[in-house]
Amino acid sequence: MQVKPAPEYFGALDGFRGVLALIIAVYHTIWLSTINSTAFLDNGQVLVDLFFVFSGFLMFLLYRGKLRTGRQAIDFIKRRFARIYPLHFFMLMVFVAFQAFRVLAHKIGLADLEAGEVLPFQPGAPETLASFIGNLTLTQSMGLFDSLTYNQPAWTVSVEFYTYFVFLGMMAFFPPRTRLHFAIIAVLIALLYFRLSQIKPNMDFTYDYGFWRCLAGFYCGVLAAQFYRTMKPRVEAIKSEAVFHGLEVITLTVLAGFIFGFTGSLQFLFGPVGILFVLTFAIGRGFVSKFMSTKVMLYLGKISYSIYLVHVLISAIFNVIAGRILPGLIGPEWNASGVGGDLLLIPYLGTVIFISHFTYKYIERPGQKAILSYRGGDRLRAIVGKEPISAP
Repeated sequence: MQVKPAPEYFGALDGFRGVLALIIAVYHTIWLSTINSTAFLDNGQVLVDLFFVFSGFLMFLLYRGKLRTGRQAIDFIKRRFARIYPLHFFMLMVFVAFQAFRVLAHKIGLADLEAGEVLPFQPGAPETLASFIGNLTLTQSMGLFDSLTYNQPAWTVSVEFYTYFVFLGMMAFFPPRTRLHFAIIAVLIALLYFRLSQIKPNMDFTYDYGFWRCLAGFYCGVLAAQFYRTMKPRVEAIKSEAVFHGLEVITLTVLAGFIFGFTGSLQFLFGPVGILFVLTFAIGRGFVSKFMSTKVMLYLGKISYSIYLVHVLISAIFNVIAGRILPGLIGPEWNASGVGGDLLLIPYLGTVIFISHFTYKYIERPGQKAILSYRGGDRLRAIVGKEPISAP
């Protein structure tokens, strides 16, 4: 019996998932802090697009040549659904409860309406039955609504899930094999970014054109995967580790320079930067990659999806602490310089990691296993599974 080789593991990229998730958790804090007032975080919305590039890179390497039958297609979507939906559903229910508590708190006098505030489930509020159904069906950021709702970072879950269907269609019917195929993909990515740059002033858009933003980033990952496959034998022949140390420093410098210097419509030049970043740390032979592959960083990578989906609610709670509790305990000038807000980030991020540990252990993993073990689709797989769906 032939044993299938284990999929290649990219430890540095996993470590970076955790780091990026924590940076985004800081980005979404709304109390004053010197850290969140830096130009890096002010322009840091393109860091989200690295997640899309990561996904395209891994999906192409994992599923190249493996999505040819109906059975394989169904199993692919089932695996992706199992990976993202349990925690998304759980957090959606948590946010529904949170919004219901807001309504109750105002009704019994625990909170007062602020200027311009609209309570959930009321006319004019983004949190409605329709937007709940949108979140439930992962369509909340497919251009059907005019704002983010409930767990706002979950917009990426919505658009990435439907990007998987585009990827499945390509791999089944038009699998790229030649240089010309990948050149066409590159041209289409460039045209897509160009068109988006005509519609939006920068890359900070989500619920309306977020799907197209995800699609462009995801296919940058596909290109990165093909470059990686082509370059791998040559890279392995390089003996000097200093080359890779230097490459990683250059790549991080390029990313930082892009975030600081490429603002406004220049952000739509993100594609080459994302490809360079993923290629560099997929190779994983520099000192930064070695650090990102340590146990602590790999664990942050493991729980990064939980970090990403749970942090906004925790941020809201800490914002209440910052605005209503700390001034009374420490004094109204507790955060006059922003340093107090910096110190508040420490327990905030600690709480995010702590909660994420448990949501990963008790929501993500059990939910994923439950969906993957469900055999209700066996009859459908039996019908379509033996028939090839790919082009000859």
